[in-house]
Amino acid sequence: MIYEYRPPRGNGKARLATALLLLAALIAFAGSALVPLYPFILQCVGLCLLIPVIQITARYLVVQYLYRLREREDGTVDFEVFSYRGGARMQLVCRVALSEITAAKPLTDANRAAPKDKRRYTYHPDMRPDVGMVLSIANYDGSCEILLAPDAYLTEIFEDAAEKADTGAEK
Repeated sequence: MIYEYRPPRGNGKARLATALLLLAALIAFAGSALVPLYPFILQCVGLCLLIPVIQITARYLVVQYLYRLREREDGTVDFEVFSYRGGARMQLVCRVALSEITAAKPLTDANRAAPKDKRRYTYHPDMRPDVGMVLSIANYDGSCEILLAPDAYLTEIFEDAAEKADTGAEK
């Protein structure tokens, strides 16, 4: 069984932030030409504004994700996340067995921030997403969380896996 899903971008917050920061950098560079005394200060401000433009563009506008469910030879099912940029080669960034999922919760204001005692890995294509799913994982590396943008089928699979882990823990 192989199931693949490419989550689409759902909000334009990254594009808006990039455009506003780029506009502010251009204003700083143009202003440096008009200021006769210490123009390098505005040029430094413009350069400092370009740093988050590059970071946001590289993280949210260029990178795309592929979510994949893949059955292994022993019958267990793995959830894999691949990242890629345009036509570049895909890189595996996450592999988790469905049996390692301990909880699957929709993204809310209460769980938007990562807990202090766990590491959260974000494989969501949007900057500050409105909808998503937070998976709690427990494996030999410890516990962590993963933020995703799954479709209805993957959501059902994750909730079933978390329910199986919950009923297994109660025994």
